[in-house]
Amino acid sequence: MATLTLTIDPELLEAAKLEAERRHITLDELVSDKIRGISRSRPTEEEKEALIALMREGPLGDLGPLPTRDEIYEERTQWPRS
Repeated sequence: MATLTLTIDPELLEAAKLEAERRHITLDELVSDKIRGISRSRPTEEEKEALIALMREGPLGDLGPLPTRDEIYEERTQWPRS
């Protein structure tokens, strides 16, 4: 394990100690868990590429070009409305 030195506001330190006590873990474990959670929340390059491909493809596959704004709202401009 590595050692980490932090400089934080005393009130924040007290709040962190209370949270660790509430969870029945040490302050070191609390900080480690938070840092681990942050590092896990970042997608890998492979995950990023897969998400971008999915966004480009769409949930129903490749549906061709997207409709224009006018095409989307054409129904709203026709009277009488059905």
